[in-house]
This record gives sequence, C-alpha cells and structure tokens, in this order.
Amino acid sequence: MYVVVNNNINYYDISFLSCMKGESMKNTLGIIFICLILSGCMASIASQYGTTKNVDKFNNNQTTVVMKGWIIDADYLGVASNPAEFNPFVVRSKDNKIISTGITFTFENNVTLSRAKWLNIRRDSTAIFLLNNGAKKVTLSALKGDIDYSVDSLQNKVYSTHFDKGIFKATPQQLEQIANSNSIEVRVSGSSSSIDFPRKPNYRVVGNFLPNIKKFYEVEVRPFL
Repeated sequence: MYVVVNNNINYYDISFLSCMKGESMKNTLGIIFICLILSGCMASIASQYGTTKNVDKFNNNQTTVVMKGWIIDADYLGVASNPAEFNPFVVRSKDNKIISTGITFTFENNVTLSRAKWLNIRRDSTAIFLLNNGAKKVTLSALKGDIDYSVDSLQNKVYSTHFDKGIFKATPQQLEQIANSNSIEVRVSGSSSSIDFPRKPNYRVVGNFLPNIKKFYEVEVRPFL
C-alpha cells in the first residue's frame, strides 16, 4: 500500500534502463529486470521530483536517467493500494546525444488476494495514453514485459508481493505530448488482460504526476534534442 500526503508518496525505486539493438539490447533489458526485482524490495518517501542516473563505463559511458517512484493514481484519502508507476527514461551517449527514450511501468498486482488477472505484458503489448480529455491519443508498444515478485520478512513471517512490469518505447515527441498534456488516462493491455488508469470511480490521478513528467522532459530530454 502506498500513501500520498501533500503529493508525497512511497515508491519502489527503479534502476537504470536502456533500449538498444541486438544482443546488447537483450543484455541490457535483462539487467533492467534484475534491478527492478531488487528495487521492489526497497521503499522510501518521495518528497519531491527525483531521478536515478547510471553511467555505464562498459558501454561507451552511456548515461541512463530514470524518473523514480511516481504513482499515477490514488483514492480520495491519498491511499494507493496495488500501486502503479509510470516512469519516463532517457539513454544518452557520452557526447549527450539521445539514443532512446521510453516509459517503465510497474503494477503491484496481488491476484492471489483478488479476482484480478495478471496483465502478462509481452513484447508489443500496448499502453494507450488519452490526453487532454481524449483529444489526443498516444500509443506505445512494449519492448519487454514480465511478472516479478519481491519477498519481505517481518516478525518471523514471509510476505511476497507480485508485480506486472513492462518497458514501453516512446519517441521524444511522444514524451513531449504526454508531458505537455493537462489530463491523462492510460490503458495498459497485456496478453492476458488490460487495466485503465486512473482506476475509476474510486481513484484519481495524483497531483504531481503530470508536472513531474513535464519536468523530466524539460530537464533530461528537450535540452539534448
């Protein structure tokens, strides 16, 4: 469960991301999902906009920057059960040219406790963004998806948390459209089921969600185009 208080939220930190071609892409995406599993075991308070940055000295000093921990929706009390995160990322070369951009998706999906289904995101699954009250539609395709879990031990008991995860490719222009929108709805469709965000009628978009995406685009993407 995540709690939003004055737009501050608990979050699962996300490590570096990269989208490349061929064997290099496979290796990087594999590392991404290992990092996502490990980071699912950690949580802290996101008091303000933040990013994680990684410089890969084994891959020509490529720099990957990811916005961290931003949940898309919560209920009117600011409580986000089964939280869902959409975090944009950018990969830049050592001379600061953009190599790739996209959005990572993480959804705490405890299907064993409900009648919900896994999304089961796979390559070419989609995330459809309806912007500005439906006036604009942006469709992103997944590079990869998976179902992961984290295990925590508390008071001699073991608790497991399961996650639907996906990495969606997006052009800088698509990120700009999302960043500059004044409203947002998203449908994530996997091979088994789909889900819409915010989850109506009980959930609303968290107040800092769009402003933080806009800041990420303005700071980490636009200056390097």
